[in-house]
Amino acid sequence: MIEREYLHLVILHLAQAVQAAQVYPEHHRQFHLHMDRLYSKVLRLTTILGTLHIGIIGDHFVIDETPFLDMNRMFPRKLHKKLLDQEIEKISFQEGITFGELKQFIQVLASGKENPHKRKWECISYGTIHTFDGPSESSKELVMSLPRSHVLRGATRVLQDLMQSILDGTGKRTTQDGKDIVANVLSSLHQGDFLIHRLLRMQSHDDYTVTHSLNVCALVMSQALRIGLPEKSVREIGLAALFHDIGKETVPQDILRKPGRISAEEFARIAEHPVLGANHIRKIECGSILPVIVSFEHHIKFDRSGYPNANYKGKLNIASYMTQIADVYDALRTNRPYRKALSVKNAMTIMQRGRGTEFEPVLFDNFLSIVIATYDQSKGTRAGQSSEKAAQHCR
Repeated sequence: MIEREYLHLVILHLAQAVQAAQVYPEHHRQFHLHMDRLYSKVLRLTTILGTLHIGIIGDHFVIDETPFLDMNRMFPRKLHKKLLDQEIEKISFQEGITFGELKQFIQVLASGKENPHKRKWECISYGTIHTFDGPSESSKELVMSLPRSHVLRGATRVLQDLMQSILDGTGKRTTQDGKDIVANVLSSLHQGDFLIHRLLRMQSHDDYTVTHSLNVCALVMSQALRIGLPEKSVREIGLAALFHDIGKETVPQDILRKPGRISAEEFARIAEHPVLGANHIRKIECGSILPVIVSFEHHIKFDRSGYPNANYKGKLNIASYMTQIADVYDALRTNRPYRKALSVKNAMTIMQRGRGTEFEPVLFDNFLSIVIATYDQSKGTRAGQSSEKAAQHCR
């Protein structure tokens, strides 16, 4: 579920972009600043939801079934009036929308000189809401009057289809879908929104590969940003983390979901997945060899134990170290057939024992600092004592 505060930002950014288009010329920095903020939100939400719906019902906006009730701000009030003046009561942004199309739409809304209904738009539709007879005192009734979002067309489904295509070797899909997911994760991290806070605090779903892979991708990219890697490297590492567990799709589900202790033979079958995944990824064009490396190395520990056996000496790739940390953390925080998800405190206590043996110590400390920062933010601890208290809580 997407937090309502994030959805409300779309209304504010939409209103501010329209206002900026009225005040500034097309190439002005301020206009593009507001457009960038709006597009990053729309792009991310359409990737997750498939279609993002914004509607006007009575005196309020409703976005993706969530009422926006704070209409005392100047920008939403002006946008509300402008849309009604142009006989627009609902807007739908569809997955695949480009920056250029969104920019043209905003400029048409701002100018008021051209009828937007006469334009042909690829990923934008709008009109009036015919299924609602008037304002209601119930927010639930406001919500139910809008079309439901296509949640199943979001990132998990895209990744599932992409993984299956890679395993099948059909060649019908490319890694561009994966790169788009990584771009949206990176945009979210740059915006400083709820993503990492949610991942570190939430209890994950049971989907062992797809949801887990998305979580690990976001956690690894957060680590990479924190140590100051350039954006190009962060994207490359994010794609590698996204594909790290693709080999597990070849492991029988009855082994992965077995509620009791697995046998030595079953463990040997699971231990094949890094090599199998690397072999599958090697056959596609990822833009770099890093996804192959991370798939192969992500279960090799810092002290070179783990699997598979690597006959080369020296350090592993930094992306493999970061992926291993995120992989173990998310696995501990995920409901498994043989146990419930662990709390953040218990997960970090277990992982602390592996610092310097299982996990590369400097990168582990980097990850711990992310957890501490999240605790500081969520608990509202005072700056003078927050890090010390949060660190003790995690140990």
